[in-house]
Amino acid sequence: MKKIIMLCSFLIVVTFVWQGINFFKTINEPLTEKINIAQSFVKENTTMEAIDAVDFYHGNEAFYIFKGINNEKDDIIIWVPESFDTYIKKHQDEGLSFQDVVDFTNSELNPKEIISIKLGMENLIPLYEIIYKDQQGRYSYYFISFKDGSYLKHYHLKV
Repeated sequence: MKKIIMLCSFLIVVTFVWQGINFFKTINEPLTEKINIAQSFVKENTTMEAIDAVDFYHGNEAFYIFKGINNEKDDIIIWVPESFDTYIKKHQDEGLSFQDVVDFTNSELNPKEIISIKLGMENLIPLYEIIYKDQQGRYSYYFISFKDGSYLKHYHLKV
């Protein structure tokens, strides 16, 4: 009897894990398809030769952000709107590096914990979105421009 209960429990756990993985794949499928479309757009319409990283940002409008190198071996960043009709390209050295933003966050915002830092775009202004927990334990969103780190906006969420 004990073996039957153990076997049933094992089968139930395996079924839940399998369904969870299947559910996760199903809900991520549309985003994966859109990223593939955006990647094809970048390869066909830009000089980016190698893509090192892809990210998704949704502010006022959704953007796919590609980091990589162009045919001249320069580090570049390309923002592609969800409409896939245009793009904005910047050389990495035209703005702050990721490490610059981490240093700024630690020195100026004094976070308890950095959750994420990623590139985005609002009103055609390339930006960094910094998500962190502040000293009061609130989730905080702080936006600075990619170009020079100037303040754009921020808000806090009470937990």
